[in-house]
Amino acid sequence: MNNAKLVIPSRNDFMAFYGFDCEIDDVIQTVKFVNGDERVTLSFDLTVNSVRFLFYRKDCIVVDLYLEDLSELYLDENGNSLSFKFSNSLHIMINFYPQINIIGTALL
Repeated sequence: MNNAKLVIPSRNDFMAFYGFDCEIDDVIQTVKFVNGDERVTLSFDLTVNSVRFLFYRKDCIVVDLYLEDLSELYLDENGNSLSFKFSNSLHIMINFYPQINIIGTALL
């Protein structure tokens, strides 16, 4: 487990940059984004620095991804993408426009 303090952007940041609907309980912050018949749900758990990523097209789950040891999260100020870096050198970028797509890379 990554012991570094991960900072998840505030509810207001997510809403301002992306128009996300955002819910927060004691430990888990969930943000939701809808673009036509596509939607993304991201759930961040700060106890294990994890993210769960659900991508739906219409009402079908296309991608269901859960990863721990999230080390960095970058917001695109234009609201076009989110970028995730994990302690195992995995990097994931989610683009929201013109349609949602996911790009993953890893350093070997």
